[in-house]
Amino acid sequence: MDEEKSIRQILDEYGKYTSLTSGTSMWPLLHHHRDNIIVVKPEERLKKYDVALYEKNSQYIMHRVCEVHDDHYIIIGDNLKTREYVTDDMICGKLIGFYKNGKRYIDLETNKLYKFYSRVWVALYPVRGVQIFFGRAVRFIERKLFKVEYN
Repeated sequence: MDEEKSIRQILDEYGKYTSLTSGTSMWPLLHHHRDNIIVVKPEERLKKYDVALYEKNSQYIMHRVCEVHDDHYIIIGDNLKTREYVTDDMICGKLIGFYKNGKRYIDLETNKLYKFYSRVWVALYPVRGVQIFFGRAVRFIERKLFKVEYN
């Protein structure tokens, strides 16, 4: 019986990995169990605004590159405030696109709206705490008053 391959092994062997998203750290770009991601093994160092897939403490995490340095990256989830320091050896892959709600494909290399979004999202980092608070408050009100369900 074959062992199950890790994401890193799949990327090393095939160069591409697809999966349904899990988690909320990249909200509002990616939604938990609703969007299907396409990740490739990077051919060069990542750039600012790229979405990196990296391995930390035996877990795979996908967050956005906010700063590139010679020996590390500073990476933050779109729905988080905490900065992480990630080295090249931790990087497994780079998000190149995803299917929104399993239907509409968003190509991160060419989509101008996405490129605008990623730049604005990184620029808003200094006010991310306020932004997250108000986003959660709005979702709370929608759930309580309008019975909107979030996955």
